[in-house]
Amino acid sequence: MIRPIYATRGPDAGVASEQAIDLVFAISGTRLPADYALALWEALVARLPWLAGEPGVGVHAIRASAGEGGLLLSRRARLALRLPLRRQADAMRLTGQALEVGSERLDVGEASPRPLEPYPTLSARFVATGAADALAHQEAVEAMLGELGMPLRFICGRMRTMRCGDTTVAGAEVVLHQLRPEQSLAMQERGLGAERHLGHGLFLPHKTISDID
Repeated sequence: MIRPIYATRGPDAGVASEQAIDLVFAISGTRLPADYALALWEALVARLPWLAGEPGVGVHAIRASAGEGGLLLSRRARLALRLPLRRQADAMRLTGQALEVGSERLDVGEASPRPLEPYPTLSARFVATGAADALAHQEAVEAMLGELGMPLRFICGRMRTMRCGDTTVAGAEVVLHQLRPEQSLAMQERGLGAERHLGHGLFLPHKTISDID
């Protein structure tokens, strides 16, 4: 458990991203498979085939609680897509659709846009590096940030693995801090590492940090 020593605050002054947006859909359903990310992506592409050709698309993890044989959905569960702003209207067509995620069904409701704002502290719940240990993961994150010209002010959480179909990949949570507004927006727009369609490397504002898993 790592406890940051810096304070967090609201978004720095500045406009929201003009390149990307999060589109948040209400969903209804009972449960999801434990390793649902790839099945969810395939279900989304079946309804919106253009998603597969958009490199900037990401699918945020759906909040759910562990249950016997899968994940249990609450009434507050949401499906959030990170999209190029120009694709917002196209993605709205997902409203009213049913998604077959493995053997489970999700009914997609109304959507609301969530602009990307320049918070100085951002968190990605899982950045995939495939590293063998925590030190190698940290070095990989540092290298990726360096290639993007980003400041090397970050904290990594505990190493873990995520299943992606028949394979697993190692990674950890990453928190970036003391970002300038333009850096914050750039990291949210492009993410870090691969497989953002599976929820990896997508940054969100980290408004109240108490610890990092």
